[in-house]
Formats: sequence, C-alpha cells, structure tokens
Amino acid sequence: MSVETYWGKSDDELYLLLGAQLLGEGLGLSPEDEEEKRRFGKQWFANKHREMQRRICHHERTQALIGTSGSDRLVDAYAIEELVGEFAGDPATAALIAVLVARVGLGTFCRNAPARP
Repeated sequence: MSVETYWGKSDDELYLLLGAQLLGEGLGLSPEDEEEKRRFGKQWFANKHREMQRRICHHERTQALIGTSGSDRLVDAYAIEELVGEFAGDPATAALIAVLVARVGLGTFCRNAPARP
C-alpha cells in the first residue's frame, strides 16, 4: 500500500486501517470490531505523536517543507513516508502515518515539537 492508495480515504477510514494494521487482524466483520480498531488506531497515533514529531519535524527534508505556505500535502506525505519507514515497521503503516500527518499539515503537526535526543 502506498500514500496514493490512502490519500482519498477519510480520517476515520485511515484510523480504522491503522488499527487493523497494528493489531494484525485485518478488518473486522462487525461494526463493533471496526469501531474498536478505529479507536485503537486513533489512540496509537495520539500516543506516538511526540515520538513522530522527533523523527519528522527536525529532519532537513521536512524543514524545507514546513516553511512553505503553498506546500503540496501529497508531496509532504511522500517525504514523511520515507522518514517514518523504520519507525512504522512496514510500508503500509508508514503510508498511513504519512497521510495522517500530511492531512494535519507539517506546520501544525510540528508546532511545539520536542528537540531531537
């Protein structure tokens, strides 16, 4: 899966897919399963926010993108995908994270980013 695959999906769909990917169980059959996976994906993303900021926001590649007001968010997503690949563990999770971050916008996502260790 790639950034382009996920780009047209809603945030709820992305969190559902992220939860399913992280739990390793595929998509559930019931609405309750889907809601649980959506919640898990959203909570995981929120819990990893600071760590992702450290990996993404101080990198020279994204620093150049943060300051541009007319930045193409799809381009941002491709840059982010490369930076979180190792952290994410697999290409599908990296693409999901990249799209979610790009949707927020690098300027907003990186606001108050902690310094790199």
